[in-house]
Amino acid sequence: MAVVAAGILLVLPVIGTPAAAAYPVLPDRDWSPILGALGGPTLTPGGAGSVTFRLENPLPDPLVGTRVSLQVYAFNPTNGGAVQSPPAGSAPTFPGGTLGDNATPPAELPFGTSWNESLPVTVPSTAPTGDYAVRFSVTFSMNNTSYLLESRGFFSATAWARATEYPNGTPTINASELGVSGVVPETSILVSPSSTPAVLYVVLGVGLAFAALGAYWWARSETKSRSGARRPSPPQSAPTAFGSKRSNDGD
Repeated sequence: MAVVAAGILLVLPVIGTPAAAAYPVLPDRDWSPILGALGGPTLTPGGAGSVTFRLENPLPDPLVGTRVSLQVYAFNPTNGGAVQSPPAGSAPTFPGGTLGDNATPPAELPFGTSWNESLPVTVPSTAPTGDYAVRFSVTFSMNNTSYLLESRGFFSATAWARATEYPNGTPTINASELGVSGVVPETSILVSPSSTPAVLYVVLGVGLAFAALGAYWWARSETKSRSGARRPSPPQSAPTAFGSKRSNDGD
């Protein structure tokens, strides 16, 4: 399984979310555990596998009518080219179509319970090799109120920068600024020739994971509590599969 990748800047247009809050915002201690245990497979062109994740309810009331949607939204080729939009007709696909209701948990998810999913993904034989970023969207209702959580891939560079940094540059995540109830992590699918040693990607993945954890704890130790803004999410909620920032708005 490919771990969540990090550290590559995206220069792609994305589907933006309004800057003004459109959904009630959950405290970050509540939304950060909702989606976790993400895993993306390493596949060959023409292959098939699964993207795995866990949905959890840390909230006091049942989550009703939950939907988890996935979409491949960016491609980082192995030949060293720039990150780009997924190749039309050649990107990995999920059942349910583009950003459809790819996964449907139980009708109600009570407090303290979780649901694990292994969602099939297929890779066309024409797929170029490289890393395909997968963004997530989670919707549910609680007490007749609708909630929306989205990953980094839904927000422009401008919106993300405005919502994730204090004026002095230290990190935060302000879900209200992004117009969502909370922010969830992303994963990626690695498409590789069969001759590529799988152990190489395991080593690289472990290295990236340790680098991300080190940066997170350094930033946390340097950040003091500030009224009206949110502290960073735990490491499992790393905002994006290709890095936390982009130099331009783009998809």
